[in-house]
Amino acid sequence: MAKFTNKPKGRTSKRLALNKKYKIEKKVKQHHKKLKKEARKMSALGQIKKTSSKEIGIPNMYPFKKNVIETLKRKKDQEEQEKKILKLQQKEEIDLNLAEVKSNLYETKAQVVVQEEQVQSENLTQLTKEHKKYITQVKKVVEAADIILIILDARDPMACRCKHMEREILGMPGEKKIILVLNKIDLVPPGNADAWLTQLRREFATVLFKANTQQQQSNLSSASIYKKTLSQRQDLADDLTSSSKAIGADKLLELIKNYSKNDGVKSSVTVGVIGYPNVGKSSVINSLKRSKACAVSSTPGFTKGLQEVIIDSQVKIIDCPGVVFDSENKESTLLRNIIKIEQIEDPRQPIEEILKKVSKNELLLLYKIQTFNNVNEFLCQVALARGKLQKGGIPDLECAARIVLQDWNQGKIKYFTVPPNQIEQE
Repeated sequence: MAKFTNKPKGRTSKRLALNKKYKIEKKVKQHHKKLKKEARKMSALGQIKKTSSKEIGIPNMYPFKKNVIETLKRKKDQEEQEKKILKLQQKEEIDLNLAEVKSNLYETKAQVVVQEEQVQSENLTQLTKEHKKYITQVKKVVEAADIILIILDARDPMACRCKHMEREILGMPGEKKIILVLNKIDLVPPGNADAWLTQLRREFATVLFKANTQQQQSNLSSASIYKKTLSQRQDLADDLTSSSKAIGADKLLELIKNYSKNDGVKSSVTVGVIGYPNVGKSSVINSLKRSKACAVSSTPGFTKGLQEVIIDSQVKIIDCPGVVFDSENKESTLLRNIIKIEQIEDPRQPIEEILKKVSKNELLLLYKIQTFNNVNEFLCQVALARGKLQKGGIPDLECAARIVLQDWNQGKIKYFTVPPNQIEQE
């Protein structure tokens, strides 16, 4: 059935559909928006100028028109000249201020340099005073001792020896005995330690040694592997050198007691321990005593004075500070951990010595970096690998050099020397 409507037939509604209405409104809005955007662009470019109020002109019939125009021009010229003069004066004042600031900065920099030089000279004088003091203490130990233990670093034993000091000890009255202790054998291959043992035994009695690294205060354990050499028992050597037990303590004590015999009768003996800094003198004494008798630290100059340690009723050991006996170049002395890393002025200098001594592949594997050609490239890559950057993403070379030096002192960088006879054979 058809719906009933009151609308007359033939007529249609004039109202738009809502979707068409909203479309038209949307387009109008977009059009207005576009016009505004173009107007803003034109005003920014200076193409649209605001209508300025018209200046009041001078009528042509005015009798003094030319004079008035000339006076107005003069005023404009004067104002422009005054503006230029002001700008020049402002520039001169700025330049003067900059010059004063630069001169003040130069003066402050000069003062800082002078202060740094004074601090360096004071540090050097302190180091020389301490060095002289330590040498006198070493001489006292050598004079008082019957047996002298010279502690050598197994990585570079010849660099830790002082032939002049050895000759002085042998020339002293009392027939003093010298024993070379090749410490830190866990940081070199077993075959290399055996080669140095045979080389050094041609001159003095030599003992392979590895100090105890256990944390307890007493009852430090030790082990012995002297039935066969390290190279022959590779499996046993690897187990013992990787453990925290001491190696060679029993053999060293046996050798000391054999030297203390007079006509077959054991007598009390005084043993002096000397050597370069950071070779493990105090650690050797603790391993012999099997307790923490001497304080141990990797920081240079930790042992300040003499210290007596009684091992048993027959053996007494005297510990002394580490001393650099021979005059060497600056880089090699810095690598001996004589000066604290924080006090080194330019830590990049000793890195060249490390690059000469250590193979490139060893450094690439340790720091997980790409190949390099010089010291700066090596330090840049270490700084990037460790995230040591300055402002602007610039690699901090000094910080990277200190990281490498710290790894060197802690034994993380593997390095060892070959005895001279093996070099001649090769």
